[in-house]
Amino acid sequence: MQAAENVKKDLSLSPRIMELRKKINDENYINSAVDRIAVIMSRHIVDSQGVTGNGVDFLLRR
Repeated sequence: MQAAENVKKDLSLSPRIMELRKKINDENYINSAVDRIAVIMSRHIVDSQGVTGNGVDFLLRR
């Protein structure tokens, strides 16, 4: 019975939400996403002059 209710809920979701749900359950996708985030942050740290000069000021900005 619960499975049928979940299917009904899933049918009402947009295709984009369904696609994202599938991706977050894919370990390879998550690993790649974390790697991409790490590369972006590393580049930003290296390229950043910052107020303190330590390259991590962007983490303190809001």
